Amino acid sequence: MKKILIVIFSIIGLVLIACGAWYYTNFAKYAPEVYVTETPSPTGTTTEKTTVDTKNNTTQPGSPEFTVAEVAAHTTVESCYTIINGKVYDLTMWVNMHPGGKQAILSLCGIDGTARFQAKHGSSTQANGALARFLIGTVK
Repeated sequence: MKKILIVIFSIIGLVLIACGAWYYTNFAKYAPEVYVTETPSPTGTTTEKTTVDTKNNTTQPGSPEFTVAEVAAHTTVESCYTIINGKVYDLTMWVNMHPGGKQAILSLCGIDGTARFQAKHGSSTQANGALARFLIGTVK
């Protein structure tokens, strides 16, 4: 019985490692090279934004600004930008990884997807946490 449990747990472990490697590989492939992090100020009244450039290994204060027209040019599975609550997100990687299917994300590409996102996810901590990883700037 112990041998069977060891084999089962070994197989589960290998599957988890393989899934983790697949996810990391895809994240590195599709994640934005330049993204924005938001950190609440010590008082909690404002948010400090920092732009991170992974290609050049640099950071700078603030975040890039995009026009609505610039966002509208990114409407495909290869390049998918959306606007949610005045912020711009590069969802390219998430198109194929979204638990609800790729069409749910493709319907947001190139548009202000605030209403659709809010209707589906509301104030879901999990959905907003996932979205935060793809922040690349704000709307001009």
